[in-house]
Amino acid sequence: MAPKLVAVCLVFLPGLVIGWYNAMLDFPREPSIENYVMWSPDQTESMQSAFSICSWFRSISTDTRNRWWISYQAQPDQDVEDILMADSVNGASIFSTNMGVTSPLLEKRKWYHMCQTWDLSTRTAYLYVDGKSVGSKGTAEGRKLPAGGIFVLGQEQDRPGSHFDANQAFVGQLYQLNMYGRALTGQEVERLFNRGRCASNDPNLLRDIVVSWWDVLEAPRSGEVRVKKSTCSAWHLVEDYIDPDLLEHLLKYHDF
Repeated sequence: MAPKLVAVCLVFLPGLVIGWYNAMLDFPREPSIENYVMWSPDQTESMQSAFSICSWFRSISTDTRNRWWISYQAQPDQDVEDILMADSVNGASIFSTNMGVTSPLLEKRKWYHMCQTWDLSTRTAYLYVDGKSVGSKGTAEGRKLPAGGIFVLGQEQDRPGSHFDANQAFVGQLYQLNMYGRALTGQEVERLFNRGRCASNDPNLLRDIVVSWWDVLEAPRSGEVRVKKSTCSAWHLVEDYIDPDLLEHLLKYHDF
């Protein structure tokens, strides 16, 4: 047992150092236009012809309004939301066009895994919830994702980085939001979900990440948005590298 535990610690140490594991973004219960995360990553150039954005989220909203947890806009002085995802499926849009998804109905206070993928070559965007495709939308020929725009977490932006509405502000938590420079396949999205919220990133997809959860946690936060501890055990970081029986033992007897 001792050699295995030493090996586990050696593999696990980098995860402890960077500190991103088990950290979630918490958006306060009281909706406000002051609560958001906003930045303009250089990596959007890698997403112009294809992208995937995936995250775990939990809404604690007490009403039935759409409350957007991510928006991206790159058109100055225009109300053109290139990417939108909300705490309900009917809030998803691509290039200012609603994707027309109406089901499933998402419950409050429950964790969901949501992905939006898009590829210029197929001119199709897909929306996935908990590993399953729930809808798709065709896009115009030649339409690319504009680079140099602004990502906002927790608000729907009617102008780049501004014109927020408290009635649209997200309340809840985000966890493990990653952006990829290509459209993940349905099988890859399903695998991400099946790994579970507490799992580390799929090793097969690490090279495709252009904006990581660590990048998101480092982005400027406004208002009362806080990084808080989630409920995951850090032993999940090494589940791809150790025997399942050993992992079960560590989770049960060695809280980390």
